[in-house]
Amino acid sequence: MASIKPILSVGVTGTPGCGKTTFCNNSGIPVIDLNEYAEKFDCLSDVDEYGIREMDVDRLKLLWKPPTELTLYDGHLAHYMPVDAIIVLRCEPLELKQRLEARGYSEWKVKQNVEVEMLGGPWNDLVTDSRPIFEGEIGAINWIKSGCPKHTTPDLAVDWLSRP
Repeated sequence: MASIKPILSVGVTGTPGCGKTTFCNNSGIPVIDLNEYAEKFDCLSDVDEYGIREMDVDRLKLLWKPPTELTLYDGHLAHYMPVDAIIVLRCEPLELKQRLEARGYSEWKVKQNVEVEMLGGPWNDLVTDSRPIFEGEIGAINWIKSGCPKHTTPDLAVDWLSRP
């Protein structure tokens, strides 16, 4: 009988400003900042004219070192990494706009990120993903502690466009 591989790596993903870092820092679980991890392996470009550093996710996946203990990976591209499970955090678009403006994001960058959130955020990349996925912050730690059973699918995810 084959043993079930334990969940050791959980990617915490979502649109920038949705609360990933706050969630991770309050989780009581060790956290790796995906941008710092990418920097360590020289997988980030120089800052472009929009203030963005592109991450070479393909190269980073090749250099990936799986954790030996339960670890959260904090980053809006965490769902691209070979993590065992994924938490998708979402944020109401008007709240997200306010958060990003408070961070000093350019008008263009705020608009782009709010549009991504309104259209489903990382769910667009996860439609056919077979890893366990949990959407939301409330109950996420208990979900991890229970072994990350299947939970959310794209058809059950928050749909900002259909809300009144």
